[in-house]
Amino acid sequence: MIWITQWLCPRRHCVIAIAWDDQEMTAEEAERRGEQAFTQGIYRWCGICGGSLHVEHGRTKFNTMEKALPYIKAIEQANLRARSIMGVAGFD
Repeated sequence: MIWITQWLCPRRHCVIAIAWDDQEMTAEEAERRGEQAFTQGIYRWCGICGGSLHVEHGRTKFNTMEKALPYIKAIEQANLRARSIMGVAGFD
């Protein structure tokens, strides 16, 4: 089964997310991988509302990464567009 681990603020703005297959990784391993992003300059708070972050794990409807990937990529592209708009508005 494909899971998603997200670092969310109280308003549910997602700072980072990792999709993972439970046949290849555990929730703890996904968290460790995500924590590495914070050592590379990503802030530990929400850039939109300033809220602190917490971690959530959620099971998706997909049973393979191959099936999940088109949806993940579409969401990633939408988020990159939103991020560019937020950057122009001074939220960067």
